[in-house]
Amino acid sequence: MTINVSISALSWVFGGFETFKYVLIIFGFFISLLIKEVNAKNEYLFYYNNGISKIQLFVYGFLMNFVFSMVLILFINVVLKFV
Repeated sequence: MTINVSISALSWVFGGFETFKYVLIIFGFFISLLIKEVNAKNEYLFYYNNGISKIQLFVYGFLMNFVFSMVLILFINVVLKFV
C-alpha cells in the first residue's frame, strides 16, 4: 500500500486530484503487484499452504485496495471542502 500511495501522491502533484483518484484505485495497485512479483516472488508459500490461490489473493487485494481508496478519497474530499 505504501508504494501505491506514493505513486498516487506524485500523480496528485503533477496531475491534480482527478488523476490521483484513478491512479490510486487502478494504476498504483498494479504497479505494487508488479514490484511484488519481481522482488518477492517466492513469498506466496504461506497463501498456497492455506489454500488460497494467487488469483484469489490478487482479487481480494484489489477489492481491499478499492475500499481503502474510496474511503481515502471521501476523506480528502471532506477535508478539501472545509479548507
